[in-house]
Amino acid sequence: MRELKDGIRSRVKLDFMGRVHKWFRGTDADKRYANEILVLKTLEERGCPYVPQLLEEHPEDVYFVSTNCGAPADGISKAKSDALFAELECDYGVRHDDPEARNVTYNAKQGRFNLIDFELATVLEMDAKEETPAASEVVRVSWAAASRQGSTHKANDDFWLALRINSQGVTNAASEGETLLDPEHLVLAVSDGMGGRQAGQFASRLITKYVRRQAEALYKGLTSGRDVDTLLGDLLKSAHQGLIEMMENDDLIKGMGATLSLAWVTPETLHWAHVGDSRLYLLQEEKVTQLTKDDNIAWRQYHTGQLTEYAYRNHPRRSILTEVLGGSGRTIYVQTGSIPLAEDSRLMLCSDGVVDGLSDKVIADELSESGTASEIAQDLMTRARANAQRDDTTLIVVDLSRV
Repeated sequence: MRELKDGIRSRVKLDFMGRVHKWFRGTDADKRYANEILVLKTLEERGCPYVPQLLEEHPEDVYFVSTNCGAPADGISKAKSDALFAELECDYGVRHDDPEARNVTYNAKQGRFNLIDFELATVLEMDAKEETPAASEVVRVSWAAASRQGSTHKANDDFWLALRINSQGVTNAASEGETLLDPEHLVLAVSDGMGGRQAGQFASRLITKYVRRQAEALYKGLTSGRDVDTLLGDLLKSAHQGLIEMMENDDLIKGMGATLSLAWVTPETLHWAHVGDSRLYLLQEEKVTQLTKDDNIAWRQYHTGQLTEYAYRNHPRRSILTEVLGGSGRTIYVQTGSIPLAEDSRLMLCSDGVVDGLSDKVIADELSESGTASEIAQDLMTRARANAQRDDTTLIVVDLSRV
C-alpha cells in the first residue's frame, strides 16, 4: 500500500483498489476513531455526497477503511474552503472542528471538492443548525493540445503554450491536463511563425517564451485590478518590438514574424489578445463564435458578406497578413477582448492549418459534439489533416465547467 500520511494522530495508506486505510494513534485514539465512525455514518444517512463512504470498521485495531476522495486541493482559496465547511454544517448538520484547506480534496472523477478527516467533527441536530452561505462555484478546466508538421515544411513553424499560474508562480502545463481555477488562472496560446529557413520556427518559439516570462507579472497586474486590454495589448506590442530589435542585428532572420492568439482564463472571465490569422473560437450556450478576426485584406470582404466562405478560403491575398508580430517592423494593432464565462464553455485556439482543412460549419459542429477535450482535439486534428496537410496544424481544445 502507498502511504499518504504518517502523523502523530493517524497513519493513512492507499491500497491497490484505491481504498483509504486509516489507523488512529496517540491520545484518545479510540475516542477519535469512534467519533469519525459516527460522523461518517451520520453523513451517509443524511445523504452527503462529498465525504468518504465507510467500507470497513475495525474497532479492535482502531482502524477503518473508506472510499478515496481524491487528491489534496492545493491552491484552493480560503473563501472557497470556508464556504465548503459552511455548506457541510448548513445542509448536513456536521461542524468540522478543523475547517482548514488541508482537509479539502478534489476528485476528478466526481468533478467536485470533498471534505475529509472527521475525527474532531461535531454532529448537530438538523433543526438546530444555523443558516450559512452555500459554497460558491469554481471552474474546472481541462485541455488538450496537438501539433503536426506540414507535409511541405522542413520544420514545424507552429508552437503552442499552456501555463498554470497563481500567486505562487507559473507552471508549464502538459499537452493534456486538468486544474481548478480557484485562484489559479490558465494561459493558452497558439503561434504560427513565418520567415525564411527556420526563422518562422524561431519566431513562434520566441513569442511564446516571451509570454511565459511575462506571465507572473501579468497575473499580478490582472488580479490587482489593472485594465486587462491594456496589459495584454502591451504584452504583444513588447513581443513585437523584441523581434524587431533581434532582426536588426541578424540578417539571417530579417523579415521573420509570427501570429499569436492568446487566451487568459480566470474563474469568471475569458480575456484574449490576437495578432495574425490564427484563431480563437468559443462555444457557449450552444453557439460557436469566432472571437478573433483574421488580419488580412480579404477578411473584411468576407465578414461583410461580399465574399462567400469558399471565395474567401481561395482568395489570393488571404495569406498576406496586415498585422503580424515582427515581420516588416511597423506599428501593430492588437485585437483584445473579454467575455464572461457561462456555466459550461468550450474554447479552441488554432493555427490556420486547421482552418485550411475544415469549414466554419464543420468546426462549429465538431466543437458542439459531446466528448472530452482530448477526444474533440483528436477528431478535429484527424479531420483537418485528412483534408489539408501541406501546412503545419496546431490546436488547443479547452473545456470549462462550474463545480
